[in-house]
Parts: sequence; structure tokens; C-alpha cells
Amino acid sequence: MLLAARDEDGRGMSDAQLRDEVITIFLAGHETTAIALSWCWYLLARHPEVEARLAAELASVLAGRAPAIEDLPRLVYAEQVVKEAMRLYPPAYAIGREALEDCEVGGYRVPKGATVFVSQWAMHRDERFFGADGEAFRPERWTAEFEAGLPRYAYLPFGGGPRVCIGKRFALMEAVLLL
Repeated sequence: MLLAARDEDGRGMSDAQLRDEVITIFLAGHETTAIALSWCWYLLARHPEVEARLAAELASVLAGRAPAIEDLPRLVYAEQVVKEAMRLYPPAYAIGREALEDCEVGGYRVPKGATVFVSQWAMHRDERFFGADGEAFRPERWTAEFEAGLPRYAYLPFGGGPRVCIGKRFALMEAVLLL
């Protein structure tokens, strides 16, 4: 994608730009994935019943061998654990954006040039989206039906819109396999 990217004049990236983008993706992805996994292990240590269920899935799917990409579709609970940990403890707890024009958000006037912050940490605990148990660590909430019913931007550990993390899919895959 980076090699095919073109600016408004149709030019591609220089070798230096391409190198810088790849390094940024690589380093930023590792740091945030490491933070997400740290919270996974913290939560698993505090919830032995979840840890036991995860261990049972790993034993069943992997049978003692190291995980591979081909195992991802069968590591359903492992992915739920990662998503739930990132819900409670997103690697980036807030995202700032600059208003491009004067607008109103939730009844508040936002002038052009103002920085507006969205707190994933707060959003991910909102009872409207995650129920009365929004503070609870419940990986099993992450069913396909639950995700389909979430409003856009109610869950955004990777940001959202045109600035969504380019490494989102890779980071989730990496986190599940490492967990």
C-alpha cells in the first residue's frame, strides 16, 4: 500500500519517506501491542476463570505446539480476551483531533482550530454501549452479534475514521498469536 500510495500530484514516496513510514509502523505497532498484552496478562492474573478458559482453548486448538496464522480463526476466545483488555485499557487512552471548521458537538461550540479529545478509556466503559457491567472484564461479550450492534466509534482502541491505525489488523493478529 505504501509503495502504491500517491500524493495529490501523483508522486510516490521517496525511499527515505518509505523507510520512515515502515519504521514508524513497526515501532509504534510493537509498543502498543506490548502495552495491550501487558494489560491482558494483568487481567488474566486477576481472573483465573478466564485464564482457565483461555488455557483450555489453547490446549484444544494448539495441542502443545506454537500458534500459526492458520490457527487464528479457531482462537476465538483468545481474540475476545485481547479485545476486552483493549476495551478496558486501550493502549492510547485518548485521541486528539483539530477542528477544521467551527462546529457544535453535543451542544458545545467548537471553534475552528480547537483541539478536541476523545477518551477511549471513558467511551469503552459507557453503559449505553457496554451495559451496566462496563467496568467488568468479560471477554465473552465479544460475539459477532455484539460487535455488529455496537455503534460506530463506540469501540476504538485503534482510533477511527481516516486516521485509523494502519496496523490495526496486524496488531490484533500479533496480539492473539503472542497471547
